[in-house]
Amino acid sequence: MSQPPPNPNPDPRLAELIEDAVADVDPVDRLALIRARTANVSESKVTTMTSRRRSWTLTAGAAVVAAAAVVVAVAVIGQQDNKPTSGPGPAASDSTSHGSSSSPAPSDPTSATSSPDGGGSSVYAMYFVGDTPFGPRLYREFQPVEGADAATTVLAMAIGGDALDPDYGTLWPGAGVHSVTDNGDVITVDLAADSTPLRDRPESMTKKQATIAVQQVIYTAQAFFGRGRAPVQLLIDGQHSDMVLGVPASEPLANDDPNDVLSLVSLTDPAEGAVVSGGTLHVSGVANSFEATVPWQILRGATVVDENSFMAEGAYDKLYPFEGTIDISGLAPGTYTLRVATDDPSGGEGPGPFVDTRTFVIG
Repeated sequence: MSQPPPNPNPDPRLAELIEDAVADVDPVDRLALIRARTANVSESKVTTMTSRRRSWTLTAGAAVVAAAAVVVAVAVIGQQDNKPTSGPGPAASDSTSHGSSSSPAPSDPTSATSSPDGGGSSVYAMYFVGDTPFGPRLYREFQPVEGADAATTVLAMAIGGDALDPDYGTLWPGAGVHSVTDNGDVITVDLAADSTPLRDRPESMTKKQATIAVQQVIYTAQAFFGRGRAPVQLLIDGQHSDMVLGVPASEPLANDDPNDVLSLVSLTDPAEGAVVSGGTLHVSGVANSFEATVPWQILRGATVVDENSFMAEGAYDKLYPFEGTIDISGLAPGTYTLRVATDDPSGGEGPGPFVDTRTFVIG
């Protein structure tokens, strides 16, 4: 989806309202924008990830419900805004309880804020797996969560592949989550071996896929508690294990370098299936792209109807925020796809750019 920047020692990070629980991601401020952009959906894209344990098909009705859920959660959350805008990585806070499903904040560790006792909805960052020219990588998505045990729900949704974007999924082979706790030093995630033993790597899973699956849990857990790169101890059915999916796990694990496990371009706004009005599309996200250039296109079907580029705030060492608006006043009502990518200095000779897309509807 994006081409690796020419810098050999990148260390991505997101910073503007929440630091992604990945390795340095910071959610930025997008509450008002989310309210404006997320409403109803009449159509969404369908993509099947080969390594995903299920195909993703969002019908119009399902997409509408998902978009509406984000809006409701944001409304409950109120004035708190969190959206990803600085580098990818679990640095400060990825749980966007105060924010919108697409607002990263600086480095304020925050977990659910609307209802710590489980009485309401808060929006949290979750990491899902998507395909890239360099194999599976992690993408961050914000979703509303209700209930008294939001941490367990968030982790279960992540490894269950419950993403709004049909391009995202999971590599976990039938696993659940018993509990997620944080004692201030170590985050503990107790995995449930629902249908497949979790100690050894399945024959159908590569070593890289197993690593990404484990990192998905680490990044999501770090994002939820918002304490930066806190170590994560994995258990299987309440017991310590020397391995999880074949990955050594006897001791608490750290997150890998964000440039090695995260997609080097990731959208925050618009949300998948957002309904846009007013003639302007607000776009934000993070990227680590050549010369900080983030090319974008708007497509209707396979036809490109507009294209240009955004400039990120930096490049090479980490993921930097980018943000801008696109004039869509001349486009007819209907369903469109926004495509952002990393710049490709090889001119098509290399593996290709990292890419992220969002379907949106002009009402």
